Amino acid sequence: MSQPHPYSTLPIPKTAPFKLQPSPGKGWGAFATRRIHQGTIILTETPLFSIPKHHDQITETDIYLAFQSLSPSQKQHFLALRNNASTTFPTMTAAFAENCFGRSTEPGPHALGLYILHSRFNHSCLPNAKIPRTDLTVGITSVAMRVIGAGEEITFCYETDFECRTRRERQDILHFVCGCRACVPGTEFQAASEMRRTLVRGLQYLTLGRDLDGQRHGGHGHDSARRPLIFDPVLKKAAEDLEIPTSSRLVYLLLTMVLLEEEGLLDGYMVERFAPSLRFVSRSFSLKSSASIAGFAMVQKRWIERFCVAMHLWGRADPGDAAVQAVLKAVRGLE
Repeated sequence: MSQPHPYSTLPIPKTAPFKLQPSPGKGWGAFATRRIHQGTIILTETPLFSIPKHHDQITETDIYLAFQSLSPSQKQHFLALRNNASTTFPTMTAAFAENCFGRSTEPGPHALGLYILHSRFNHSCLPNAKIPRTDLTVGITSVAMRVIGAGEEITFCYETDFECRTRRERQDILHFVCGCRACVPGTEFQAASEMRRTLVRGLQYLTLGRDLDGQRHGGHGHDSARRPLIFDPVLKKAAEDLEIPTSSRLVYLLLTMVLLEEEGLLDGYMVERFAPSLRFVSRSFSLKSSASIAGFAMVQKRWIERFCVAMHLWGRADPGDAAVQAVLKAVRGLE
């Protein structure tokens, strides 16, 4: 008789709504064993072990010492991952790097933990699940971002800023070819996805005055060769100096939400991320007429409706613009 696949021996909780099985073109993955409703916790997992260091400081000795502290069964679980069931990692450090998650809370130390089950979930740039936050004491938890049908593969996005990156940029970071709808070339959806994600990145530059890495484009020194996201020099400078008018800032934020929703990425955690900025900007108008329009926009049920109402503010200056800009500059000074 053939030996069972090493992944089939990994300990999945009896109440977990998934099983591990081969995923075409991806090795193995996690598949729903029943219908999983939006917002449902899929799995809460503590690490097999963790290393309280940044990833570039972890050595083979660190991993070996952690491995030696495991029980015999836990060692077998790690070795199953180390061998990746088919491809052997050259070192323990490589195996750890491929199967670990960052665990950081603020304030608090940084650490990386090895999670034997979550590391079996495959990536998608259009995921149906998310690991919204990590904690040094309870580990990590995955949550369904939409309804997941029985038999459907459960996926999450391996990076936190892919909503702003093109297919080529995403795959350069992943070092493998993703086959989700946003990555299959030659389709209408993929072409629209490229446009949406590029626009989201540009809108973020307009509202934050910097790119994903916190840098400006087209300046002097090491970043001078970057292709600028914003080609209008006057608009670009206003964004980088945090002097975008309040009316434009609200329109940019709402358009970002519309694009994320069209892309299929606007889940509750994404809304929560943008909510403070939207509340601050929409309530910062001094002119009564502008405040009324902003307030009316924000009570609309759909993001596209909010955006369309807010467009009536486009081009309007407001006496409160300077105060808003001062607050944003003060916040940046504290970062």
